[in-house]
Amino acid sequence: MVDLNIVDSTPQPENLQPVRLGEIPSLTSSYGKVATGLLRAKQSVASSLPGTRWETSDVISRRLVDDYNALMGSSGVVGQNSAPSITVHITAFGLSTAMMAERRFPLPLLGMVHLQHKVWHMSDVPIDQPVRISTWAQNMRPHHAGTTVEIWVQILDAATEKLLWQSMAVYLSKSVVIPGAKKPERPAREPFRAPVMTGQWELPRDIGRRYGAVSGDRNPIHLSNLSAKALGMPSAIAHGMYAAGRMLAGRETLAPYTWAIEFASPMRLPSKVAINYREAGDRLVITGWNAKHEKLHFAAEIRQF
Repeated sequence: MVDLNIVDSTPQPENLQPVRLGEIPSLTSSYGKVATGLLRAKQSVASSLPGTRWETSDVISRRLVDDYNALMGSSGVVGQNSAPSITVHITAFGLSTAMMAERRFPLPLLGMVHLQHKVWHMSDVPIDQPVRISTWAQNMRPHHAGTTVEIWVQILDAATEKLLWQSMAVYLSKSVVIPGAKKPERPAREPFRAPVMTGQWELPRDIGRRYGAVSGDRNPIHLSNLSAKALGMPSAIAHGMYAAGRMLAGRETLAPYTWAIEFASPMRLPSKVAINYREAGDRLVITGWNAKHEKLHFAAEIRQF
């Protein structure tokens, strides 16, 4: 059994200066901004977080939901009148990325490693109806491999201000340190022991491009071996949120529920991923690994409130 080690945190959006945008910037523009300022990737010392909360309004579109469900092979009640969880993330991701691409943000977007992700579905998120989106960064902390930061997103009903959905992503910026902070030791972890395989994913070479076409996230590390190697990766890898969507496919229910995923090693393309689904009390626990090399890719869970 693989235990999840999700950061225990609560959202802290109070006392942050709002930055209001008329629309969500495209991921292409944010990645382009980073590409034209590559010197930021060489910084080794992190300053303080900017103390801002970025906000805008948007909709989770029917087209996005349909394209996403077609990619994942999903069907069922979720996706008819309520948005699948990852489509909410996809819609908001451009706002979070634009915030992290700003020069005032203390950690370089280029090379950021996605360690874990947790989502709380308080209520069903409507499709093709306006919602308010808010994102901010908090709790920058020293890590044995650099510095971590939490990126929070909240989705509110545009008319009632009711909180519908929120997420916390933890990212690692390698080799960037917080001045004066003591570097923690690498935590000891039990060696991975593969559970019984209950399924297998076949990840084709082009799955990064296909997910990128739906999500707009065309980070070069996911598109081809050539573009990944240009950024120092040995080969293209699947999006972490593709793994999250794949493990949720066909298993999402109407709200309220929560899910979390912790990433261990990248899923290289093309590859086969061994999967285990297991009921554990009120949780559905999911493990994904490389069966050939006995290497853990991710551990996840879905839980009703």
